[in-house]
Amino acid sequence: MRVLHLSHTDIRFDARILKELAAIKQQLEVQVSAIGIVDDEGAAAGPPIADVRIDSIGLGLRRWRVLPRTLRHALTFVELLGRMVPKVLALKPDVVHCHDTLVLPIGALARVLYGCALIYDAHELESQKNGQTRVLSGATLLFERLCWPLVDLLVSVSPSILLWYQDKLGAKRSVLVMNAPTEQHGAKSHDFPDRYFHRRFGIANDRKVFVYLGILAQGRGIPLLLEAFGRQGCEADLVFIGYGDLIGVGDAARRLPNVHLHPAVPHDQVVSIVRTADYGICLIEDVSLSDRLCLPNKLFEYAFASLPVLASDLPEIRRVVNHYRLGLCCAPNANSVASTIGRLVAERWTVDVPSLQDLSWSSQASRLVEAYREIGFRRGLSLHGD
Repeated sequence: MRVLHLSHTDIRFDARILKELAAIKQQLEVQVSAIGIVDDEGAAAGPPIADVRIDSIGLGLRRWRVLPRTLRHALTFVELLGRMVPKVLALKPDVVHCHDTLVLPIGALARVLYGCALIYDAHELESQKNGQTRVLSGATLLFERLCWPLVDLLVSVSPSILLWYQDKLGAKRSVLVMNAPTEQHGAKSHDFPDRYFHRRFGIANDRKVFVYLGILAQGRGIPLLLEAFGRQGCEADLVFIGYGDLIGVGDAARRLPNVHLHPAVPHDQVVSIVRTADYGICLIEDVSLSDRLCLPNKLFEYAFASLPVLASDLPEIRRVVNHYRLGLCCAPNANSVASTIGRLVAERWTVDVPSLQDLSWSSQASRLVEAYREIGFRRGLSLHGD
C-alpha cells in the first residue's frame, strides 16, 4: 500500500503534516511518502521520520515578487503542476492525502487515473483566509467545488470549519484532527531550565512572563500586545518566539525593557520551552471567516505546557478555553488585553493537563487512522496496522 501526502508548503517545517505522516506510518502497514516545496522562511525544521521519504521541490516563480500577487500565484500553480504531477504519476499511489487547495487538483487527477482514495486536509477555511484577493478566494472555492465529488474524506482543524464545508459543498465523510502537540514533544522532551526566559533575558524573578508563539505577522494581535505591555505600570514581561514579518516586534524589543524576541525553535521543543513561562498568548483577529472559526495549534501547545492562556474571544477558541478552563478570553482592544493580563496574574490560574486527554495528539491521530481504515474498507484497500 502506497500513501502519498501532497502540500504546497515545506513539509520539513510543517508540524501538522509531520505529525500525520508519523501517525500513519507508525499505526498502519503502509508505505508513506510526501511531496512538498522548498520554502525556508525562518521556521525551525522538525525531526526526521523513519522510513518516510519527503521530496521538496524548488519553485523559482515564487521569488518573482515584482509580479502582481494574483499573477504570481497563478504562475506558481502552473509551475507546481508541472513539477509535481510527474512525480505523483510515477508513484501510482493508493491513497493521496492533499494538504490545502493548491494541490487538490493534483490529487483529483490521480484519483481519476488510478482510482486511488482522495483525502482533502483543509488546514484552514481555504477560500476565506486573511489576505486573499477576491479573485484568489473565488478560484480556491471553484477548485474545491470541482474536486469535491472525488473527495473520499475531509479532514480539518475545527468543528465549525468542517460544518462550513458540509453546508457549502455537500455532505462528506469528515474527521476532526485538531493540531495538538505529540506526547513525545511534552514537558520533558528537552532540557530547558526552570525560569529559562527569566535567565536568558535578565527578567526579575518576581515578574510574570507571557509568551507568544508563531508567525509574527498581521492578524495576530501584535500591535495590541505591544500597546498593552508598553503601558506604564505593566508588571509582566512578553516574550515573542517566532519568525516572519516582525511588524515592529524587533524595534519594540530594543525599546521596551519588558518585551523580548526569541528565535523560533523546532516544533518538538515548543511545549518544553514555553512551560518555563507563566502564561501563553493566543490572539487571533477576526479579520476573515477562517480566522474566526480557527483552533490554532498554539492554543494546545500552551495547554499541554500547563500554561493558562490569554485568548481571543472567537467562537471555537472561546468554546475550548471555557470548556477546559484554559484561561481567559479578551476583546480585540488594548484596554481589554491589559485588563485580562491583570486578571490572569491576580487569579493565579492553573491548567489541569490530565483532563485534556481528548485534546491530545494520540486522540487526534487515532481518529485519523480510523478514518484511513474506513476508507480502505470501503474501497477494498488493505489498510491494516496496530
